[in-house]
Amino acid sequence: MPRQPSYGHPLAALAGLIAWAAVGLELWSGPIVATRIGATLPVLGLVRGLHLAFALVFALSLTLRGRLAARLASAAMLVGAALLLVALYRYNSAAALLVIPMLEFAGLLGPRTLALAYLATNALLLAIVVAFRQMDFPLTYVGLQMGFQLLAILLVRSAQRTERARSALAATHAELLATRGLLAEVARGQERLRLSRELHDVAGHKLTALRLNLAALTHNKHLDTGEAVALCTRLTEELLDDLRSVVHQLRLHDGLDLGATLQRMAAPFPRPRVRLDIVADLRVATLEQAEVLLRAFREGLTNAARHGDARELRVSLRREGDDIVLDLKDDGGGYGEVRAGNGLAGMRERLRASGGELHFGRIHGGFHLQARLPA
Repeated sequence: MPRQPSYGHPLAALAGLIAWAAVGLELWSGPIVATRIGATLPVLGLVRGLHLAFALVFALSLTLRGRLAARLASAAMLVGAALLLVALYRYNSAAALLVIPMLEFAGLLGPRTLALAYLATNALLLAIVVAFRQMDFPLTYVGLQMGFQLLAILLVRSAQRTERARSALAATHAELLATRGLLAEVARGQERLRLSRELHDVAGHKLTALRLNLAALTHNKHLDTGEAVALCTRLTEELLDDLRSVVHQLRLHDGLDLGATLQRMAAPFPRPRVRLDIVADLRVATLEQAEVLLRAFREGLTNAARHGDARELRVSLRREGDDIVLDLKDDGGGYGEVRAGNGLAGMRERLRASGGELHFGRIHGGFHLQARLPA
């Protein structure tokens, strides 16, 4: 699963800017002492230029959502700029800037690659300190910087585990809500069965009584016509009231209200924000159709949250001719051809089994998924 942004969070970005500004205080507030390599260069202008370039690359990296290669390249450039600052002048805190790209590496790389990047960066830092800084205790200095970086890495990894657990919990909650909606539809089906039996019993009984009374009026001339007609009228009125009641109940249970169920499923997800556009009173006829559409929505919502790093998901549920169409469009990142994983493949199979079809692919600025079912 692609990892989420690390210092893309506003608070992490603010912390990085504060660290950059703190290092800049010594660069811009007074004279600096060049190292051996810096003594042959216009060191003051060079280090200040590197400091500004670091800020520019850092600001650019905050906008690179979903672009793995570009984000790794920007983090590597930040490492290079920080190491150059360490190499050019003495008695500086520029090595503290390495914490910032290490945050990004922690968010993008797997454990082994991250460990290699961490060790390689600090090996270069140690080599630069020994070669150019002429410090009495270089290992202590580098060890201190490694401790700061390790703390940042552990914080990012912990935040990622928390985010994954929250996403998994939200997905499970959405699944439970979908199941509850389907169970409610089963209950409505049972209620419809009860009402149909009630209609048969009540209407059948009163219609039989009405027919017998009308037959008696036809064949028996000695009956009290007024009393018999009044009885038939009362039976007719009671029958009409019973029929209205049953029809009203059947309308209340006429299919599954997908709109309310989709809203409940989207509510537990903190991200992306879901915008629903559902045709009023749109209902599906069968439990199987409802299940397929709800699972398609859940899969699209989960993919937008986990894989696309989407901030917004637009959902449309409507009728097009003889079809019910579920459209999901997110603004998540990602490039290249989309390959159907287990989730998308399973969704396509369920739709085909119900006579429907699935379409998906990248659109400008996001991902588009469309499920169609015959109404």
